[in-house]
Amino acid sequence: MPHSADRKLSPLLNPLQDPLVDKTLLEPREMIRPKKVCFSESSLPSGDRTRRSYYLTEIQSFTSTEKDGRIVGEIAFQLDRRILAYVFPGVTRLYGFTVSNIPEKIKQTSIKSLDGSVDEKKLRELTHRYLALMARLEKLGYNRDVHPVFSEFLINTYGILKQRPDLRANPLHSSPAALRKLVIDIVPPKFLGDSLLLLNCLCELSKEDSKPLFAW
Repeated sequence: MPHSADRKLSPLLNPLQDPLVDKTLLEPREMIRPKKVCFSESSLPSGDRTRRSYYLTEIQSFTSTEKDGRIVGEIAFQLDRRILAYVFPGVTRLYGFTVSNIPEKIKQTSIKSLDGSVDEKKLRELTHRYLALMARLEKLGYNRDVHPVFSEFLINTYGILKQRPDLRANPLHSSPAALRKLVIDIVPPKFLGDSLLLLNCLCELSKEDSKPLFAW
């Protein structure tokens, strides 16, 4: 699992364009119009999920500590890195890669450096890995049109852990049940269903690769 420089968040847009950016970075005049984010309505059954828009002002008042909030962001970050590492085996530097731009990155990484032609075999292999993984996650409710963006939203809202967690001192990071309780305590109800879904997907991939939930 990549670390160090690759734990930096991929730049999305500049603060005035990006609806996911930390609100504290915005000047007061930029806060006149509430920022909007779009993903699924977590309270509906999976078969009835629809895309909805919510205003970031609805989650302005977090009652959790910053560190606990970072664990929520880390769950999303770890899932994204798990997905990217599976689709692009052997790629050690994933900076600039996001789950949202996987199709684009598959095309880019399939171009031969010598003559600029497309390596059709590599293109097919990476595409197959991507579609196979998405099919497995979709059985858990993952929606490739919704949850990659939602994951970026959680990462940018809560941040990620600044250092490797000590699993012996704090077993929380290796306990799905404890992480589930923490997510329930921290995340607002409107975003809870999708947040728990990301945790379920991370737990499933962790079982498959036999790595810790928070792998560094």
